[in-house]
Amino acid sequence: MRARENPVLKAGAFLLAVVTFAIAAVMGCYQMVNLNVIWGQTSAAGGYTIRYLENQDLQQISYLLDLIYTEQELGSLSSYEQQMKSDLEQQYQWNNTNLRWQLLDPEGGVLQGNTTQARPSQPEGIYWGEYYVSNLEMDVRNDVGTKWADVVDTIRNPPGSPQRVESDTWAYELSAAVQQYREDPSSVDLTAVYLDGEGKGDMLRITTQFGVFAYAPSVQNVIRSNVFGYHYDLDAEGWTTNAEEGWTEGAVALDLVLWVNTSLAVEGDSYAKAYLGLDWWKNHNVAMLVLNLVCVAVGIAMLVFLCVGAGCRKGTEGVYVNWFHRLPGELILVALFLLASYPVSWLVEDAIMDITYTIMPMKLQLLLVGGGMAAMTAMTAGLLTTVSARLKSHTLVRSTLLWWAWGWIKKILGMARRTIPLVWRVGMGGCLYMLVSLVLLMSNAVFLWVVISVVLVVYLCSWAHCWKQIRRCTGELLKGNLNVQISCHHMPHDLREHAQQLNNLGQSISQAVAERMRSEHFKAELITNVSHDLKTPLTSIINYVDLLKKEPMANERVEEYINVLERKSNRLKKLTEDLVEASKASTGVLSVELARLDLGEIADQALGEYEERLQAAGLAVVRTLPDHPVWVMADGRRLWRVLDNLLGNCAKYALEGSRVYVELHYDDKSATLSMKNISREALNVPVERLMERFVRGDESRSTDGSGLGLSIAQSMTELQKGTFQVEIDGDLFKAMVTLPLAPSEELAEMKG
Repeated sequence: MRARENPVLKAGAFLLAVVTFAIAAVMGCYQMVNLNVIWGQTSAAGGYTIRYLENQDLQQISYLLDLIYTEQELGSLSSYEQQMKSDLEQQYQWNNTNLRWQLLDPEGGVLQGNTTQARPSQPEGIYWGEYYVSNLEMDVRNDVGTKWADVVDTIRNPPGSPQRVESDTWAYELSAAVQQYREDPSSVDLTAVYLDGEGKGDMLRITTQFGVFAYAPSVQNVIRSNVFGYHYDLDAEGWTTNAEEGWTEGAVALDLVLWVNTSLAVEGDSYAKAYLGLDWWKNHNVAMLVLNLVCVAVGIAMLVFLCVGAGCRKGTEGVYVNWFHRLPGELILVALFLLASYPVSWLVEDAIMDITYTIMPMKLQLLLVGGGMAAMTAMTAGLLTTVSARLKSHTLVRSTLLWWAWGWIKKILGMARRTIPLVWRVGMGGCLYMLVSLVLLMSNAVFLWVVISVVLVVYLCSWAHCWKQIRRCTGELLKGNLNVQISCHHMPHDLREHAQQLNNLGQSISQAVAERMRSEHFKAELITNVSHDLKTPLTSIINYVDLLKKEPMANERVEEYINVLERKSNRLKKLTEDLVEASKASTGVLSVELARLDLGEIADQALGEYEERLQAAGLAVVRTLPDHPVWVMADGRRLWRVLDNLLGNCAKYALEGSRVYVELHYDDKSATLSMKNISREALNVPVERLMERFVRGDESRSTDGSGLGLSIAQSMTELQKGTFQVEIDGDLFKAMVTLPLAPSEELAEMKG
């Protein structure tokens, strides 16, 4: 048994992967708890530990402030509330905690806190919170007769600059300063107050339960509103307000700022303990990192082993697919998503985010982290093994609901394609495209419409390309190339069916032609064999008839019988020879020796041979032959047989008292010899049938002839790389023999 087929080893690998990744997660927490990052001493640090502790303290300090202001408002607290107030004040005194906190008024002054000192420029873990006051009371007055020097030391918002401008034309000077600020902001003191010659000004006094706030005209108070929404209007020469820009009576939020004393002078508080714990973890980081990497490597190796062994089972050939591997892939993904999104992610994220600074024991936190990672590893292993098994069995896509749905859609589309004609489908598709285009354009979804249009254009171009292939292959079939095949891959269904039909048509024609050729070859062999079998006894008959003619005959009737026998036996011999020659010519068995011949001379010799027969038949020959040689490439014996058959047909079938026209003309490539005569009988036979074997123009067959002359002439002409044509116009019969000319240099000599 191979290792990947052993179920015990697979189970052990699964458990080992779960355990190693759980340990790696626990060790990873140690790696995450880096002193510089968690404590917040780097710019990238979120200061998670400090933030968490400060957030807890913010709630306690807010409760302490509630008790303080409740006591100020009511005059007393209950015994429990008084005890809580005392305990919290003791807990958050500056000498009992490393935390520093301040509650700031609207102008940034300190209202409450365990230190009145200014915050450091870069405090450790600064945290800005808010303290809500639900009953802010404001008494706003315009104080004109009071000197600024008498109130500046009693208000909660002393000016940022001691500079004062005292002048009876202070309003004009303030306006000039504002104008100068707009031109050059750095040349003007924004907080300098503008007073009259006695040191008085148009002051705004706002009294709250947190103290008195006073504002005198200044450039700052002109260009922007204060925290209460008031600003000095030079045009109106007084204070105006915009309630939407500042505080109003009722509920307001004050800034509550916390930070940590960098020296950690107070030992034993939560901040010092957190720092010491993180410092211990940092010292053991190297060991944790090595162990973490080893566990991750072992876990990955086990997952790889599980993937390799997926689908392997002892005694099973091929890939074994169990019930889990046959489940739809979407169901497995949904189940894993639900398990990972809620319980597992909650365990891991909450434990990691709260680690080292919650009231939960560290062991329990690490247990939660390890358990969450173990669950995630188990789900990941299951997903990887089923994906591997499906890939091996080639069912990764086919075992999905989408594949099944696509199969049903294809069946429905196939039924629609078979039942709905192509024209209707094209019309319905065009209407659907117009409807979709109208909806998209009305919805301003132009980009989606362009994408759909581009896809449609690409499809139509592909369709046109496939149709071009079909037309090209159809042209090849018409030219006689029956071996051409159309590639049907990636063709639309209707074109693919048409292409397959054309491929089948070419194959069928090829088979029919091959069958016809076999039949013709068989007939040729049969004719040859029968003719050969007839030739031997026929020769004996002719010889004995010849011997009988040499014997003295006392009876004239016997002599007449012998003459008939001689004539019929010779005719039968000629028919047998024609059959054999026609069979050999049609099958290409006859040998052809092409040579340079004068076509006009051969035609003239043939006419000389047939002169007596043509005159006996009452035919006059009209010849139109050039007075110079016309050299062609032909076989003399075969060409003579062609002319012999044509002139013999003229002597047999031409109308008595008519003419036979023999013409020879040529061009740069070929020479054509034509013979024309008027038929004695009406020619009611098509040219194609007249060229077939044993077909005669004389359907009564009252004259001599076998019906093979034209067929033999055509076959022999084609053997000489020429063409043979017959034309019929009423009773006019015309035969044309075309042969290729001799080489071009010889043709030049003829024309010269």
